[in-house]
Amino acid sequence: MFIRILAGIAALVTAIVVGGVSGLTFYVWPTGLHDQELAITPEVIQHLRSLKSEHKFGPDPAAFYPGAMHESERLMAQASVDSTIESLIAELPARPQRSTVLRTIKHTLARPGTSESEERDQILSYLTKVMAVCGVDSSDELFNVWRYGFPYGWLM
Repeated sequence: MFIRILAGIAALVTAIVVGGVSGLTFYVWPTGLHDQELAITPEVIQHLRSLKSEHKFGPDPAAFYPGAMHESERLMAQASVDSTIESLIAELPARPQRSTVLRTIKHTLARPGTSESEERDQILSYLTKVMAVCGVDSSDELFNVWRYGFPYGWLM
């Protein structure tokens, strides 16, 4: 009996590790849990438009971010964040839900992008700003699962 329990625990841990390393955990990670209605006002939409118009992925000394190494990488990363914002501007008035924000962000993160860790961290920084503007306080570990393959926030 004890050996079966131990084998079950070992299989579960193995599945979690394999899912995290392979990226499968990210693709099955839910975005609809703890869903709630958001207060999407014209001011929120305008704030999203302002955020979209900003020059992104340039040097940011406050965040110790040197900027994208190549202009093509910067443009690609900016286009990714800007398309997320544009999708939210279009979708949120009709469906002002937390799940709409997280689903849109998940689609952005699922697209192939830069392999540079600094840009990946900066993408999360911009998407965190987008979430804050929309009134979403947490990604429910979506960011950790995307970045590291595991919901490390659960360990704290």
